[in-house]
Amino acid sequence: MSLQIKEASESDLKEIYELAGENRLEATNDNSDDSQAKMIEAYEHASKYNAYFLCLKDESILIGWILIDRASDYLTGQPVGWISDLYVKKEHRNQGHAALLMKLALHAFKKHGFSDVRLNVYAHNEKAIKLYESLGFKDVSKFMKIDI
Repeated sequence: MSLQIKEASESDLKEIYELAGENRLEATNDNSDDSQAKMIEAYEHASKYNAYFLCLKDESILIGWILIDRASDYLTGQPVGWISDLYVKKEHRNQGHAALLMKLALHAFKKHGFSDVRLNVYAHNEKAIKLYESLGFKDVSKFMKIDI
């Protein structure tokens, strides 16, 4: 296995977009008919603000990706690094690829001058939460809802 990390090519983006619905379902548990379209819309919106995908590949095989983005702290207005998306294809899971992508992303954020990196994760996604906590992320807020 010869792993490489690269910014997404056009063919990588095509594959990322093809898996967008499955990705959104796993991340959110929302099984909407328009999951793929909504995820692609989010990707395209982020790209307008210089967000970009880092892809983990083995030769020409896309293993997974992470979306490097930015946001503003809603209290201070200060810019923060933002991880908008992390995905490893099912057949490549449980091999440390998500942790590697996260570490590479944190390095990229540091290189871009960020000292604060954030992300959002749904409460049901316990495996992702454990990964993020193992890397030093802390729970800083709760987003709650009620169906009425």
